[in-house]
Amino acid sequence: MMSNKILLCAVLAAASAAHADVTVSTQTSGKAAFIDLGGEGVTQIKGTRQRSEQSFKGKTQSMIIDIDGRRFVSLDAKKKSATVTPLDSIADELQKVGIGTIDATLKKTSQTKQIAGYPCTVHDIHLALPFSPTGQAGQGMDLTMVLSGTVCLSTAAPGLADYQAFYKAAADSGFIFGDPRATKSPTGAAQAKAYAALTKKMAEGGIALESHVNISASGDNPMAGLMASAAKSDIITTVTKIETGALPAESFDIPADYKVKTQK
Repeated sequence: MMSNKILLCAVLAAASAAHADVTVSTQTSGKAAFIDLGGEGVTQIKGTRQRSEQSFKGKTQSMIIDIDGRRFVSLDAKKKSATVTPLDSIADELQKVGIGTIDATLKKTSQTKQIAGYPCTVHDIHLALPFSPTGQAGQGMDLTMVLSGTVCLSTAAPGLADYQAFYKAAADSGFIFGDPRATKSPTGAAQAKAYAALTKKMAEGGIALESHVNISASGDNPMAGLMASAAKSDIITTVTKIETGALPAESFDIPADYKVKTQK
């Protein structure tokens, strides 16, 4: 694991770099809860706002995370509509799963790669999150969500300072990275919380140019088998391009002609 002294130097170096908006293009493959994943994605970061576009089976999902506004915004270009989910509205759902102490580790290896034109170092990742679907630990329903695999982190890729600053601020504010509707199910809520913690941990070490994450759940109770099947995922994400340069502020706003619905 990177020593505290080295990590501090990396953070200070990143903080001193010139600020710039960041655009990261990715390719994703694998399976999540029996669903085949495969498609291209684009994530844009401008200060405390992020816009992501993910294509899957010919459909594109657009999501804006607005840290200062404490909200998620899902955009539907075909219907010209926006669904706004206040961050506070999913806090109760995340709390209901009785999440315990998160144990996350990021271990640097000697393996290096060149991805999207930039060097990165492979790290082993592991995160364990105890939780209870009933919200009450010790009632015979306790489970553990486990995320493990590898990530190749780069401190040489452009936009590092803004990338790290956004993910730290988002995680500290309680945001997840994905569709907030997933938190309606106990497994989805636990998975979202675990992935948010893992994303923050990875961002502390650099920009993730490649990740291979396995997600599983286990427990010694009748519900464990069902939950394990619902949680099982194997996802590979590879960065294909990183760009820096000013992004239009309106890209992170709801278009004026869109109908807006607030999700409670």
